[in-house]
Amino acid sequence: MIPSENLLATRERAAEWIARLHADNCTDNDRAEFVQWMRGDACRADVVELLTDYWELGGGVQTKDILQTVEVPSIPRSQIRRRLLLALASLGTVTLLPVNRSAKASRILQTSVGHTLRAPLPDYGSCLLDSGSRMVLSEDDSRARLDKGQILLSPGHRKEFHLSARNITVHLPEQTSTNIRTDSACTDITAVRGQILLSTGGGSSNDVWIKTGQRLRIFQNGRVSVDYPNMESLLSWQTGRLIFRNTPLSDAISQIQRYTSRQITITSPTLENLKLSGIYFVSQGDMFLRMLPRLLPVRLQEQGNHYMLRPL
Repeated sequence: MIPSENLLATRERAAEWIARLHADNCTDNDRAEFVQWMRGDACRADVVELLTDYWELGGGVQTKDILQTVEVPSIPRSQIRRRLLLALASLGTVTLLPVNRSAKASRILQTSVGHTLRAPLPDYGSCLLDSGSRMVLSEDDSRARLDKGQILLSPGHRKEFHLSARNITVHLPEQTSTNIRTDSACTDITAVRGQILLSTGGGSSNDVWIKTGQRLRIFQNGRVSVDYPNMESLLSWQTGRLIFRNTPLSDAISQIQRYTSRQITITSPTLENLKLSGIYFVSQGDMFLRMLPRLLPVRLQEQGNHYMLRPL
């Protein structure tokens, strides 16, 4: 079952807070903002509790020992944990620690708009993060979670690797490679080399294998599809460009949005499935967007830091 959009958004924001509170440079202002966010919706405490309990990287708020010293038998355990979390946060004393107290903190790899980052993964190979991406790594670098953006995992050694994106875990056996992209509309997982296993955590009956060249797409509305994308176009982002070949305009704009700080909006559903062909160069900024009216029957309107695509 694919979580609702509101729940996914809450989970993503909760994951961001967990990563932020986990960082060495977390400030009192960050903690105060976290408290305000938690108080904004009653369901957020449940989501934070779930993520801190079952965060697959082994990170979470270490409240077990605290709870053992608190005697409040009239209050359910889950409420105690949430109240302690809020209380500790408001005092500026929340720390996010691995379950194993002797372990080191997880690494966070993050890129800003317009920049990419290549980082080594000991015993597996390397990863390349696209513009506006964030990945959290376990202490031993064998597992990771892609919070947002796009990543290419390339093997270099004989060891498997595991990466989660939304509610899917990607199991990479030895010498396999994958490209994963996630945004508000869709999560794409492509097997670039070898066969990779996808798991939803609901038992082996929900596991799916995809082979070299196949892409699994999980849309926000729950629809799932498998196709064979053009690999040159799919991986072109590594060279600072996006290649579109009869690409739906909505998909193209979703990709371009990662490389610009401007907000881009398609104002009419009639425009979303228009087919676009061309090459977007990251280094050329918004030039490609300004050329869209020459390529498609659309009108580009600028309002401050906002681009709007309207029908003619």
